[in-house]
Amino acid sequence: MMPSQIAEKRLEASCFEVMREISRAVEKHGYGRTPLSTDMGDASKLIILVEEVGEVARALTYDNADFEGLKSELIQVATMALAWHASLEGPA
Repeated sequence: MMPSQIAEKRLEASCFEVMREISRAVEKHGYGRTPLSTDMGDASKLIILVEEVGEVARALTYDNADFEGLKSELIQVATMALAWHASLEGPA
């Protein structure tokens, strides 16, 4: 398998994880309390995204390094960023 094919498979798997994570977030918090919502302001969406980035930073700290947790937190960052991007297209 070519390196580009390996990368494509990894990206596909990550995209699947992002889709599962947005479903989980909507189930847990409700649609209106996620960045998918067109009713939520950009400032609130930024707060959610930055909180997730903070979780990535925490997973990398020397006294709390958690590389398995890092993978999960990166999926959450990608999920919130993608949800925000999707909301810019207008109401569902």
